[in-house]
Amino acid sequence: MMNYKSTAIIATALLVLFLLPYIWKLKEIPLIILLVFGVLLVVYDFKLSTKEKPNLQKQHASYEEEST
Repeated sequence: MMNYKSTAIIATALLVLFLLPYIWKLKEIPLIILLVFGVLLVVYDFKLSTKEKPNLQKQHASYEEEST
């Protein structure tokens, strides 16, 4: 079974590969900027979603110990 990270890599790569010919062939600069910005948002979202998240329960527990 595939894990979440490999699925996210495949989905991001397929979306970028799908949009690349459109970006390459377009002549209108505003549309190129819009598509490039969209691709950058997808890549940024991929980086954030695969980033390791901190354990918030540990931080919350240490705060409760300090406040008592």
